[in-house]
Amino acid sequence: MSNTGVYVLWLYLPQTMSIGIGKLGTFQFDRGVYAYAGSAQRNLQQRLARHRRLEKKLHWHIDYFRAKAHFLGAASFFDQPKSAECLLTQELLKIPGAFFPVPGFGASDCRCESHLVRVALAEPRLRINIS
Repeated sequence: MSNTGVYVLWLYLPQTMSIGIGKLGTFQFDRGVYAYAGSAQRNLQQRLARHRRLEKKLHWHIDYFRAKAHFLGAASFFDQPKSAECLLTQELLKIPGAFFPVPGFGASDCRCESHLVRVALAEPRLRINIS
């Protein structure tokens, strides 16, 4: 199996809150489901394992958000170039009601508006213990 590619993280923020996103600033995030498109041009499985963990040094924008949000799951797309994360983001925006909650989030190395998408239609229905 290849160890490079792109991915989408599915995250759930259990309550509306302000979150500091590194040097990007502090932003108000509504309770709900978010999708984040990222890439790993090596060690894709390790990158996904890092995103699942809460205990880690905060480095990327997504790390700051993940510290407050529950990990719901991830979808991996192997052997894709880094630019495919931008294509994934555009596909996520096609979900009715989807929007960018923070300009520049996760997009400091491309020309995208953001790589974090708020998916307003998605709402977990069960009360389960997720982390």
